Amino acid sequence: MCRPPLLRLAPLAVLLPCAAVLGCSEDQAAAPAPVPPPLGMILKPDGVVYAGAAAVDITPAIDETYTDLDGDSEFDGCLDRPQGGTEQCPEPFDDANGNDWFDAVWMGGFGPLRPALSVSDPISTRALVVAQDGRYLVFVVMDLVGLGSPRIYAARDKLAADGLDPGRLIVASTHNHQGPDTMGLWGDPYDMANPVSGIRESYQQLVTGSIERAVREAARAMEPVTLKVGAQAMRERSPHYNGSLFGGDNPSAKMHGMINDIRDPVIASDELLVLQGVRPDGSAVFTWTIWAGHPEVWGGNNTAISADWPGVMRPLLEEQYGGIAIHSPECLGGMQSALGGDLPLVDDDGTHRFQICSPQAVADPSDAGCYGHQPGEERRDEHGDPVPQWAEHDSREFVVSHGHHLAAAASDVLAAAQTYPAAPLAAAVETIYVPLDNIVYNLLGKSGIFDLGIEDAVQDETLCPELSVAVPGCIAVRVFRLQLGPVGLITAPAEILPELAHGLPASDPRWDKESSELAARGSEAGSTFFPQHDPKCNDQKSFEPCRHTDQKGECDCLSLHAFPYVLSFDPSVPPLLDLLGTEYRVALSMVDSYMSYMIPEPDFNLSVSLLSERDGDHYEDTVSPSSVFATRWQQAQHKIAERWGK
Repeated sequence: MCRPPLLRLAPLAVLLPCAAVLGCSEDQAAAPAPVPPPLGMILKPDGVVYAGAAAVDITPAIDETYTDLDGDSEFDGCLDRPQGGTEQCPEPFDDANGNDWFDAVWMGGFGPLRPALSVSDPISTRALVVAQDGRYLVFVVMDLVGLGSPRIYAARDKLAADGLDPGRLIVASTHNHQGPDTMGLWGDPYDMANPVSGIRESYQQLVTGSIERAVREAARAMEPVTLKVGAQAMRERSPHYNGSLFGGDNPSAKMHGMINDIRDPVIASDELLVLQGVRPDGSAVFTWTIWAGHPEVWGGNNTAISADWPGVMRPLLEEQYGGIAIHSPECLGGMQSALGGDLPLVDDDGTHRFQICSPQAVADPSDAGCYGHQPGEERRDEHGDPVPQWAEHDSREFVVSHGHHLAAAASDVLAAAQTYPAAPLAAAVETIYVPLDNIVYNLLGKSGIFDLGIEDAVQDETLCPELSVAVPGCIAVRVFRLQLGPVGLITAPAEILPELAHGLPASDPRWDKESSELAARGSEAGSTFFPQHDPKCNDQKSFEPCRHTDQKGECDCLSLHAFPYVLSFDPSVPPLLDLLGTEYRVALSMVDSYMSYMIPEPDFNLSVSLLSERDGDHYEDTVSPSSVFATRWQQAQHKIAERWGK
């Protein structure tokens, strides 16, 4: 998921300022449709909702592989020694083109030097265009770990040349950890004398082209639809999705709605939102799921290109409903993932597997689940329900199980979904400038391995007043607020910690005490939300000293989090989804670029970095580009809200 620390660093996602875009899509008042419509869209002012969707394959060709002698899924040879066989370069590779260089497809996510050896399932770029009464929104999602804004903008500009409003193009990545490296980090970053980027320029161009192609195909495919929308928290579906801390029977105590959060506080964003565009005959033009779990559950030992669990879920939905299935990542940070947790086992064909009573178990009076039953019957829990088998961690069966669970949930959500014949559309965008105060970014940004370079940072003191020797520039990023019928959306170019968007679990009586009282934190105190807390920190009077060091006396500051735990130094700042007035509200991560994590500024530890020997429970701080990233995002969304309401 995120170890060792260097491996999850997001490259410098430097966005070019786009003054022409600012405000261009704030369209609470109706705007006339352009003539002719861009990209052949249907933009009739007739009150009808039109939608089109498309999928473009971006599965890379694997030309060269290697012999993994120690089975660790990491290339332990030398990139310029095909034959291997030496102590320094033990593992050989297949030099297919004879250039004496390992032209691997490096996989993005987890550790570096993880070459792809095969393809399990295809990866794709998927686009959705929705329009009504001359307004439209365009959503694109790619099965990638992330993509920097210049690649996105290259496609955007070509589409804009044919009339597309660039403020209505919302491009994201699923944050897939089983696809190619598109950021540059996962080649060989450790060789500081001669670091090797993990990207292939030809593949980057293919991905950029796929954005343009998918949007054009989706625009040409538009047809009348009725919008269906529904949502459900996964924690409500089954006790098997929740651990003991949250009243369930999952073997992982912290599991909450299929989310195994590994950063304190343990807060899960587990609501599955589903939108569907339905034809008059009941078939779907698109089925769009939005959920927070990382597509990483195959783990870091996998060497097969895959879309991870969305690659299982989407075909199931397409088979059931027709059309194109699209998945977008919600609040990913913190970490929102099933990795490291447990899931009930589901076979490829959808069969749920349950534990079976053995002859020994049915004869054992202490085995309440089987005693008195017949051998071969299903084991039962205290409620009389069958006990599931649990999927093997870091495996294809875990991926399959995850995909089936989400597909079944999406199907149930749609069965109860509301229908909306009209879908008001609106969009607003704001550019923010984030000072690059992460010292390691400043060092690694000059290495040349990233698809984006530190030299592209904004160095205009008017836009970046923090500019200094320690802060070589500011990252310009765009954030959006959107409305699609009853759904309000806010976006960020990062993995959002769920509390920033959804708020804190104030309705849970355990939260108030654990948030403010250090003695209520830690595993020894039975803490639900702060189990990693070091009790030796209980005498701390303020979190502020620990923000600047990793150790204060006997207190391990890297186990400590802000107390009381708040979202901003400004107490008037609410969770950002509270700014929306729509029936459904959702945040989208990884939009318009990828810039690692967005962390509440009061909880940011300023002492840790990728050069630190340890990061404790503040790993995300080491790879965030700026300690004020979340604050600038909050300020931008408030600016949009002020304009939106006028």
